[in-house]
Formats: sequence, C-alpha cells, structure tokens
Amino acid sequence: ETVKVAVPDNQEWDTSFTEFGLQQGFFQDQGLDVKIVRVADEAALEKALISGDVDIAAAAGFHGILAAWVKGAPVRIISPEATGAPDIFWFSRAGGPILSMRDLHGQAVGFAGPGSLSHFVLLTLLKEAGVDDARMVPTGTADNGVLWVLGAQLVASWGGPVAAAKDLLAGEVQVIARGNDSAQVRNETVRVNAANAQFLASHRSTVLGFLKAYEKSVDWAYSSQAALEAYAKLSDQSLEFAKYIVKEFASKSTNQLDEIKGEDLVLAEAIASKGIPSTLTHDDIKGVYDLVLKSGP
Repeated sequence: ETVKVAVPDNQEWDTSFTEFGLQQGFFQDQGLDVKIVRVADEAALEKALISGDVDIAAAAGFHGILAAWVKGAPVRIISPEATGAPDIFWFSRAGGPILSMRDLHGQAVGFAGPGSLSHFVLLTLLKEAGVDDARMVPTGTADNGVLWVLGAQLVASWGGPVAAAKDLLAGEVQVIARGNDSAQVRNETVRVNAANAQFLASHRSTVLGFLKAYEKSVDWAYSSQAALEAYAKLSDQSLEFAKYIVKEFASKSTNQLDEIKGEDLVLAEAIASKGIPSTLTHDDIKGVYDLVLKSGP
C-alpha cells in the first residue's frame, strides 16, 4: 500500500529515519510503498498533512500539531518523535566574553522565530539562568545567526548540527548552552509523528505498520556503522562529520516512540505563544492523541 510521508528537508539526523527505513527495506517488509515528500519547513509540513496531500508527517513540531488540532484540523499525534532537544544549542564568537546564558543580560540573542522550538527552548534557558532582559532576535535560519554573530550584530544565536557545527569545529564559535542543559527541556516531547485523521481512520493497520518499521529504523540507526555512512551520504557530509553530529547532538533516548512527556510544559508554552486561545488540560486535548503502537489496530 502506498503511504505519502512528509519529511523536513533539513538534512538532520532525526529526519533521516524514514529514508533509512526505505533503504533497509523495513517499510517494504510491512507491505508499504512509502513515498517521501520533502518539505521546506514546519509550516509546509503541517499544511501538507492537514490538506491530505500527505498521509503522515514525520518529525512535526508538537506545538504546531496541537495548535492545528485545537483549531479543528484533521490531525492526530501517532507517536512522539523527539523528547528533549540535544540538537539545538546557542553559540557566541570564539574567544569572546559571552560564555553562558548568564552573560546575556541586556544583549541580543538569536532564535529561529516566534513559535519555533528554538523560541521555546531559549525562553526556558534564559529563565533558568535568571536573565529577563535579553533582546531576542528572530534570525530565520541558523546560518543567518552564524553570520550575525561573526558580524557582531548579535552576541549569541541558535544553531543546529548541520547549520553551525562546522563553525564549531573550525573554532569560529563556541557553545554557551544546549537545549538539554534544562531538565525541563530534556523531559519534554518537542517533535511528534502525526497522521491525517481521515487516513488514520480508514488505514489504521497501515499506520501501525509504518510505526513498526519506523521504530525498527531508529533501532538500526543507533546500532549500525552503516547508518552513519548512510547519513553522511544523505546529508552530503563527510563520514567523520556525520559521526561528530550523532555523537554530540543525538541520542536514542531522544527518539523514543512510546511516551509523550512534558505535556504541561507544552500547553503552557502554547498558551504563552498564542498557539492555543485558552488554557487547556490533558482531558481537553486527549483527542489529539492516537498512539497506535500502544493501542494497536
């Protein structure tokens, strides 16, 4: 059976699991003909899922899917995809005076944009550092942040493995904080796998097969040297750089598919960012979940 799966086109490790599963035949073993649809960003991912242009969205932002469901969109969360944010960090110019979040009082610091994962993580890190007067500046891409830090328009900005890791290795920038420095962030599900509700209702066994194969792909990714070689080829990086990214910015526990964590924090962030119009509880939003691996066909 054909399944159309939207995947962010960002060359990151944890958006490569669907491709790995195809290469290893895990989806084919479930009788699935998976067609990957690469999308530019989270907004495009959500749009494709809501419209039915795709059946499943891999590595979708939890906040975005939740906000869409609250507005009546036909979407369901079928599993967590990333819990914690080891792949997001903040950096400053190497050798400069900004060494930690505590040094950002009154300073300009970059994040992707309002409502993004980097937005929520930055707010948490600043709060935990006791900094309430930093000037948060949206940069769009992480690459822009690198340019603005090196050009002194910002004292610090956000990065992801592919976007800024080469600058770290080159010694041009230095890490001042990681998303997982916060215990709250470490224990918060930030990305999910989601399905179009109509597709799920009529193809439940197909979605279950997809998740079984996806889980096998995650297991393979963290246990095989061949996965690092596949990721290097897929992301057009050297094998050594691929190894560095996975060692420094990934962990299998992050990509567990069993348990949604930190829901209270997600709801608080969603209301603060106006992603949802009013305070909601677990009972209010339990309809967004259909964790197929747990509940079965």
